Amino acid sequence: NANSAGVPDITIQFGAPGDYPVVGDWNGDGIDTIGVYRNGVFYLSNSNTSPSVALTFAFGKAGDQPIAGDWNGDGTDTIGVYRSSAITFLLRNTNSAGAADATFKLGSAGDVGIAGDWNADGLDTSGVFRPSNGALYLKNANTSGFADVRINYGTTGDKPVTGDWNYDATATIGVYRNGTFYLRNTNTIGYADFKFAFGATTDMPLAGNWDGIP
Repeated sequence: NANSAGVPDITIQFGAPGDYPVVGDWNGDGIDTIGVYRNGVFYLSNSNTSPSVALTFAFGKAGDQPIAGDWNGDGTDTIGVYRSSAITFLLRNTNSAGAADATFKLGSAGDVGIAGDWNADGLDTSGVFRPSNGALYLKNANTSGFADVRINYGTTGDKPVTGDWNYDATATIGVYRNGTFYLRNTNTIGYADFKFAFGATTDMPLAGNWDGIP
């Protein structure tokens, strides 16, 4: 519940080995909760204390990367996938099976899909992180086209993480490297505003408002 070193505030067992984690506010209660993506199927929970599967549905296909965000400004996070092999995002406005509500291209093969409200307009939009060079490419609209912001941050092999670290309604970037987070308060090149160790080298970084406090 704080961007600092220390013991976890919550420890949860959910999913199975090999699942991709995904985080969002699935029911609009102001608290981000966990989920996993497995072979083209989402399993989402509305609780971080006694997690159970509240929603399960198929979307995308095995090998896709799950993402989540409030794509339409209704106050609820919904899911999407990034298909790196086709450099394509597919986004849903409801947490259910069905056709994508938005489909567009961004990035290059091998990129990692990310999402956040980069310009504080109340809508989450797409981006990609390029592990080969540590560059991030952010879009302010969920459409095909050139990135609105390009940032060199991090190094080869880092894992991306994004969130509103300073409560200014803007999502900004960060990376996770060998068990240490490096977080920025602006989507610009520069030194980390927060640096702290948490987790293990092989962990996957996540971010969310776990306690519902703005």
